[in-house]
Amino acid sequence: MEVVKDLIGGNKPEAIDIHYNGTVDAASVTLRYKGSWVKLMDIDDVDNGWFFTFGGGATAMENTVGILAENQPITGNELPNTLTNGMTIRKMYPVFPSTVLRMEYARTDAAGADNTDTGATATLGATTFTAAATGTADYNIGGWIYMVTGAAAGELHYVADDDGSGAITTTAWANAVVAADTFLFIRPPCTNHVRWNATYTGSISEIDDSACVKHIQGLMTYIKAPGIPLSPLRYGTHDALVIANARFYHDFTFMGVTDLASTVVGLGWIHGQAAA
Repeated sequence: MEVVKDLIGGNKPEAIDIHYNGTVDAASVTLRYKGSWVKLMDIDDVDNGWFFTFGGGATAMENTVGILAENQPITGNELPNTLTNGMTIRKMYPVFPSTVLRMEYARTDAAGADNTDTGATATLGATTFTAAATGTADYNIGGWIYMVTGAAAGELHYVADDDGSGAITTTAWANAVVAADTFLFIRPPCTNHVRWNATYTGSISEIDDSACVKHIQGLMTYIKAPGIPLSPLRYGTHDALVIANARFYHDFTFMGVTDLASTVVGLGWIHGQAAA
């Protein structure tokens, strides 16, 4: 995950110093990655004091405030009440409702875990891509399917229709797809839902929208590949391409998750109420 720019100020927010410990209730011995979400401690879990921590810690994505600008190593991390060296200072990019962020639909997360999708089939020459489930009808229209492995590896198809029962209609497949083949599903540009990966540095490829329960406001999807500079995905340009080593990105803004708003949004709401 990276910060692209701010819709109000133009340039992206500058990284700031914060007291950071990547585990909620112990001196962290877990590598936390640059580009991962940062949250503030839950108000009802401050036995060891207040500090900024890993966005995936309980409760995940509650009180979210920014993006970690550097790795947290597995040693040298302390809690506020440890009283040895004091808390470690890390750099963080603050995230506001006007901040534009960019995540990659990467094949693996920052720790190397597989983030691709499987379990879909398509017939050579047909225009139907059948997945185990796609969730709510029409939610995936405008998305893209990119095959990573199998006979159809490299094929890129625009999603023209979605009936919610597992059938995704696209242009004709030049090769068959079997259930063991891996693929990336790039969500529609202005999607409102994603599924964060285990390192909270980006999104898992997830064609089933019912599994995408984390809220964002999507803006635009992009492709980058050998011979193709970073460009917005366009149906008339990119549909039915066969290209190796393509990478895909999603720009979005973030205003909280479900009914658990980010801290900066909450502060803005309080200020607005006071002004009213």
